[in-house]
Amino acid sequence: MFASLIQYRLNPIFKADFFRFWEGHRQHLLDEKAIDFSVLHRETPIAYLSYTRWKDRPEFEKHILNVAGETREWQQKIEDCCNEVHVLYRMEIVKDIPIYGV
Repeated sequence: MFASLIQYRLNPIFKADFFRFWEGHRQHLLDEKAIDFSVLHRETPIAYLSYTRWKDRPEFEKHILNVAGETREWQQKIEDCCNEVHVLYRMEIVKDIPIYGV
């Protein structure tokens, strides 16, 4: 498994659009079975961090680094709402733990 941490610095006037597009992008990646889950965290009033657990590194690369098709459309909508987008970390998961004690 593979995980990424992406930072989004928003243009405040597009905050509502950003949330809508981020959720649409996440649902698309879930439908594609590229990710297990993705969680959005607020860092500051205009900066957000997205932690995503990917099926594997090739899925991350396909959907974030070498983007095409519908995935690219979602990503472009998100980027249009932001002043900056950075992939902060790309991480191999060395040991998985149960979610919520399951």
